[in-house]
Amino acid sequence: MSFRPTARLFEAVAAAPRQSFLGEVVGTKMQRTIKVRVPKVKIHPIVQKPVTYHKTFFAHDAKEKCVVGDYVRIDSCQKISKKKNFTLGAIVKPAARYVEKDGTVHTQKAPGVGEVDRLAKAKEVKGIEHM
Repeated sequence: MSFRPTARLFEAVAAAPRQSFLGEVVGTKMQRTIKVRVPKVKIHPIVQKPVTYHKTFFAHDAKEKCVVGDYVRIDSCQKISKKKNFTLGAIVKPAARYVEKDGTVHTQKAPGVGEVDRLAKAKEVKGIEHM
């Protein structure tokens, strides 16, 4: 058995992703693909104040477990398709999910969603039958 340091070094380098970004999922309309918006803060050259720029990346989500609003880490990988160079690393912060009475799941609070629930809760607390 001979020790080959180059082989271990190569394994360590191959295991670590070259790039990784943190961003918010803004789209899940494609099969096994998520659209991630990554913010980048730069100092404006003239005003000398921080300005946030954004770039969107397509990432591979094999199990389709992300929803719009999740904060995720994406890692670079070998090119999967024309625009996909990243895979889903981890879900850092899952999005809030709201379930209506008919079973419809919303990932982001839309206007009007939950209004009925608040009214029903107020009726229960105050003991009012009609309102």
